[in-house]
Amino acid sequence: MEKSHIVLPDEAEQRLDRVLSRLVPEMGLRGRRRLCELGLALVNGRPAKESKKLRSGDVISLTELVDVSGDSAHVGDACSAPAAHDGPAVRKAPARKAPSESAPLFPEDKAHLVRRTPRFAILHKPAAMHTESLAGKPGDSLESLLPQLVPGQPKGERMRMLSRLDYPTSGLVTVALSETAVHDYQEYQDAGRTEKRYLALLEGDMPHGMLADQKLLLKSRERVLVELARHPDPRRHTVIDPLAVQELAPLLRRLGLDRRGWQGTPPRFVTLAGCTILKGARHQIRAHSSGLGYPLLGDWRYGASFHPAEEDGETFFLHHACLLLPGLETNIIPPWLGHLGSRAAREAEIWMME
Repeated sequence: MEKSHIVLPDEAEQRLDRVLSRLVPEMGLRGRRRLCELGLALVNGRPAKESKKLRSGDVISLTELVDVSGDSAHVGDACSAPAAHDGPAVRKAPARKAPSESAPLFPEDKAHLVRRTPRFAILHKPAAMHTESLAGKPGDSLESLLPQLVPGQPKGERMRMLSRLDYPTSGLVTVALSETAVHDYQEYQDAGRTEKRYLALLEGDMPHGMLADQKLLLKSRERVLVELARHPDPRRHTVIDPLAVQELAPLLRRLGLDRRGWQGTPPRFVTLAGCTILKGARHQIRAHSSGLGYPLLGDWRYGASFHPAEEDGETFFLHHACLLLPGLETNIIPPWLGHLGSRAAREAEIWMME
């Protein structure tokens, strides 16, 4: 690995996160952006933002605390502070320090292979696990476990992750087993033929199904905002169907929230909802449901009234339960569904199979 790189004339006016590939060619774009967020990517000896436009002759380098190995980067403890948030999302969250990562509510839930075909592997990612190996994120990620979860991959065929889930989100993640599979999946997405169904536990009593079709604006690396304008592309819409409404108080113990020190005002009711998206965007379900007035239970970033204390990090109930591709359908229920009672579980399973 190069220790530094002098920006060439044909690289002038390019963003720092792009040119960083000269120093870490095996790291993906998200990993390179993470280096910038943590202040570990330097331009002329000073930390710089990922979007910084470079000039010919600039010297880019990485601090000595970065140890790059394969697709992941590991950072010393002195530089592992979380990135700051730059403003409210739909509603202003209480003032707090950036959260630490939470311990899982259901530690028995493990990553595993759900289904394998000649083209794709469908994996289950538990909550409280990263999908990708990223700089500054210790511990296992689904990506780091790929060789043991999907053994026997033909030599020379590189596996590529086609979907990603937030750290607190559980459920199905799709992996391409060949470049042909990558191309096929992209064609399915462009044609609106990748249907993804999520189960979510929302604050409030949702009386009927709703369509969230507003555009989403990337406010920062940490959040998006819901605009007033309608998005013309139905692949970017979210359909939300209420499946069961329950009082929260009896669920607190069954879900393990009574031992977690959550704070704020617990809603009287929560709604188990089915959320359907096609192509999807960053935080789409979280932002859209909050924009409709029904944030995910626990999702303080998007305005939940009842949420983890800052030392518990992020915890909410969102699960990618069903994936429908041409010729392929895969389902998996979340570990928390049985705690909602038999009626809610039955309604969820019926909706997943529709």
